[in-house]
Amino acid sequence: MRVLHLAPPANKPNQITAHSFIDEEIAALRAAGVECLTLPRIETATVGDRTTTLAFAAAHWARVPPAGLRTPREMFHAVRLETTAARVIRDCEVDVVHSHFGWPAGFGGTLAASATGVPLVASLRGMDLLTAPEIGYGLRRDPLYAAAVARLLTTATRTLYATDYMRERGIAAGAPSSRATLVRKGVDLIRFRPPADREAVRAALGITRPMVLAVGTLSKRKNLSLVLDALARVMDSAWMFVIVGDGAERDTLDARAVALGIRDRVRFAGSVGRADIGRYFAAADVFVHAAVMEAAGNVILEALAVGCPIVCTDAGGPTEYVRDGETGFVVPPGDAPALASRVGQLLSSPALHCAMAHNARASAEREFDYGRMIREVIQIYVDVSTAPDS
Repeated sequence: MRVLHLAPPANKPNQITAHSFIDEEIAALRAAGVECLTLPRIETATVGDRTTTLAFAAAHWARVPPAGLRTPREMFHAVRLETTAARVIRDCEVDVVHSHFGWPAGFGGTLAASATGVPLVASLRGMDLLTAPEIGYGLRRDPLYAAAVARLLTTATRTLYATDYMRERGIAAGAPSSRATLVRKGVDLIRFRPPADREAVRAALGITRPMVLAVGTLSKRKNLSLVLDALARVMDSAWMFVIVGDGAERDTLDARAVALGIRDRVRFAGSVGRADIGRYFAAADVFVHAAVMEAAGNVILEALAVGCPIVCTDAGGPTEYVRDGETGFVVPPGDAPALASRVGQLLSSPALHCAMAHNARASAEREFDYGRMIREVIQIYVDVSTAPDS
């Protein structure tokens, strides 16, 4: 089985794509025997490239949304990537195209798959489908991208979603329900596992207090200011809040912590590589996820796997992974008092924390093994490549 993956390109030399979780999926698929290909790095277009791309665009113009909604240069680049994908499919005898995030430009392989007749699997991951204009979130705020993704949803052989929340939104945006498939996320249960001594792991990070952890891009969507507001209400516990990640909201969050009088209890750890991130999860006593909107959340599963109780907002996909009152707590979005109450409960009750920690790991083992996810994806490849009309 030979699969061409279309995903945003790597921004670091040791990455396959721009997203480490997609890299890990590709690596696991390869380990399971799937030959996974990605597009070669595309440099400045030559005269020949321009001619080939324009000819390809002309041949498939009926599938291209109106170019006037985006600059000609951006449109040309997207079609050039589709042209290159079509060439790779033919030259390498690819069996299936699997696109992620609708890349490129919302087309997500629709032109390349149509030109070559191979089945197209499209994983809708979050920002490719969800929108929150009030915080500037969502690729579909661009009309051309929205038009391209609408076509991707209706024409892909199969569309994949990590949560029912996402699947319902995909169907509402035009994906046929019969071809919209739920594939729940998985987590590496060996790499992420409960520590023998959580206090010792914390101490190795230089933290001697109970640790509240958040992991993610420091953006308005992640809403970490809500966590700061909540923790300022839990001053009777000797907690330390560790934030792993970087982003545009870093200075704003720093200033907010100062204004709340809790800056000495907040550590900005910055970006942490995948090789080291497991230590932070293993050290944490409570994991918080306060997003305004979330498709699923890989970090939710990583917290479950290390046996860390979770407090998350009811903001989409995470509530399908966190069982309220069993593996953690779910609170309304934007509700700092509720978030504070639940974090305070977990910090003040060792018995409650122990029970939820046990349940969290058991849930990960029972439902979210990484191998299960990979097997489901491979079965989809087999199904679409052997179907009579593929």
